[in-house]
Amino acid sequence: MIQLKTVFSIALLALVFARPVTLAHAGQVLAVGTEFANVFERTPTGEFTGLGADIIRALARQNGDEVKFEIYPWARAQWMVEHEQAQILIGPYKTAEREAKYGFARRAFYRDIMALYIRKGSDLSWDGNYASMPGLKLGVINGWVYGPQFESLRATVKPVVANTLTNGLNMLLAKRVDYLASNMRNTEATMKTMGIGNELQMIEPFMDMQDGYLAYCKNANCEQLRLRYDELYEQLRDGGILQLMARRLGVRLPP
Repeated sequence: MIQLKTVFSIALLALVFARPVTLAHAGQVLAVGTEFANVFERTPTGEFTGLGADIIRALARQNGDEVKFEIYPWARAQWMVEHEQAQILIGPYKTAEREAKYGFARRAFYRDIMALYIRKGSDLSWDGNYASMPGLKLGVINGWVYGPQFESLRATVKPVVANTLTNGLNMLLAKRVDYLASNMRNTEATMKTMGIGNELQMIEPFMDMQDGYLAYCKNANCEQLRLRYDELYEQLRDGGILQLMARRLGVRLPP
């Protein structure tokens, strides 16, 4: 079944991009990011996978570009694109601060639900009000943003910062924090890999929803690349290929 879907995806992609186009800014493109489950990952054999990688490959192929991927710690990947050492950052949420550093694609390509996790068996709950957490420790992941409400209260909440999601989950298990703020897509996949799905649970209400984008470095060449890739992305979306890619990977698309 998966093989048939893959063949169907390739066939549809060929139809969507069958029209002749003028190659724009053909060249080498370096796309960087960190491990985002089903958005950007690297297999043990070195293959880059995920919806972000699949989309960029399709756009680069149509534009005649040679694309290279690399995975770095999130802070390093962001720095590289900000300082024009890479052209594309895969998957950032949009904030005013980041818009000053990057040129964001016209459309987001995935949507995340931000939520709190606790240890199973804990009597902790949450009513959606951060003021109801006095004396409790809330863990967050370094470099992540959690939506306007949380970010406006970050200094008041004074969260405990974990370097990675794995570290954050281990801190929650070790009772170094009472809650961990994360997104469902990454967290559920990481918990499965760690074998701790029966030890932690998500609680409602959700913190927020965040949309993830492709973001480009801020120079004239990157801006031209962004505009061209935005155009090709619309073809991918309108032809139904994007929806097929996302469904295969279990990634939620924005409307």
